[in-house]
Amino acid sequence: MVARLCLGTVQFGMHYGVHNVLGRQPTDKEVYSILDAALAYGICEYDTASAYGTAEEVLGRYGLAQKSVNGAAVRITSKLCPDTADDEAGVLTEIRESLRRLRAEQIHCYMLHRVDDMECPAIMAGLARAKDEGLIESVGVSVYDPEDALHAIQNSQIEIIQVPYNALDQRLDMAGFFERASARGQRIYARSVFLQGLLLMPPEEAEMRVKRSGGHIARLQAIAKDTGFSPEEAAMLYALSHPGIDAVVFGVDTVEQLEKNMRIADRIKTFQPCRERICGAFADVPKEVVVPSLW
Repeated sequence: MVARLCLGTVQFGMHYGVHNVLGRQPTDKEVYSILDAALAYGICEYDTASAYGTAEEVLGRYGLAQKSVNGAAVRITSKLCPDTADDEAGVLTEIRESLRRLRAEQIHCYMLHRVDDMECPAIMAGLARAKDEGLIESVGVSVYDPEDALHAIQNSQIEIIQVPYNALDQRLDMAGFFERASARGQRIYARSVFLQGLLLMPPEEAEMRVKRSGGHIARLQAIAKDTGFSPEEAAMLYALSHPGIDAVVFGVDTVEQLEKNMRIADRIKTFQPCRERICGAFADVPKEVVVPSLW
């Protein structure tokens, strides 16, 4: 399961998440301790973006691009910041800037941070050229809605699609997205498995943060408890056990949180009864609850 874990780094570059345990952006020293532990556990995939504050610079200062896990080079995904480039030369400039900040010679995957950019021939040409020049290995896109995810499947240049997915947000399952992506050979990365920490809150606190969420979270947590899992375990393992998901992007604020997530991954073999209870149980969750930009 470790090979299917991808450590997100947005919280390394800014104050992020409604359930941020630090209440602030971590220091470089704190980030380095997390990265040391992640590498020791065998996590070889890391997700970042130029829009994530100072995240790329922090990873560069740490030297993440020069690290390896069991002899294999670490793989870093970054993303094109929206509205910073609209032509081939601009895309190449942005990629080279990310490489400079990361102190890397190549990025494993470079994603569009906005699905509409797939419709710009100049931007797509810039990505193709970057791949030809060896600056990036793969082209991807980060999407926010099922409609955009289904649209991304149709683009032959897109090799990796990053989607929001969690126990309360099963819209992609109902749309047949995972089967269609698999048939086209595209890899799927899932993020927001904790819904920015909302799924881990007491239902009454969640309701205060996001209206109409409390009842759904109470139901999810009751299923988890009834089958012998904590909310954190149910949320993480629901995505990690999905046959159509190649990697789960998760974020942590501390080393202790990382260690807890690694212990959670070890419980996947006994998760099937819980997974069966969750599957299809949340078709009635309003979009306003599962889309953080609407909060």
